[in-house]
Amino acid sequence: MHKVIIKTVLLVTGLITCGIATAGGHGAPTLPPRSRHAPPAPPSPTIVKTAMDMQGTALIITGRNFGATPPTVMLSDQVLEVRRSSEQEVVASLPRGLTAATYGVSVTTSGRNRASSNLFSATLPNID
Repeated sequence: MHKVIIKTVLLVTGLITCGIATAGGHGAPTLPPRSRHAPPAPPSPTIVKTAMDMQGTALIITGRNFGATPPTVMLSDQVLEVRRSSEQEVVASLPRGLTAATYGVSVTTSGRNRASSNLFSATLPNID
């Protein structure tokens, strides 16, 4: 009889120690279960390369996880118009009058994930 009581006490002590609540409610608080229908968080975008097209009118960003909907592209503090986008590439219009300089580029997807590139250098084409 004493062995059964000792085993029961040890079992209950082990359950309480592992955070399983007893009927008295002295266990660890539990979080509500995650909905089975909630979509997983989208992966964060990654910028691998930034380049300017031959005409100097578009910024081409290659990478991954840019999403199915066009992301927001920033050149320093200016939002660029996205011409087209895919999971691996985004093409955005560069502003007129862009001067030769080094700019920061960021891409923000619809899931509010953001990627920043290394600095983008705008080099103006040679005019002969």
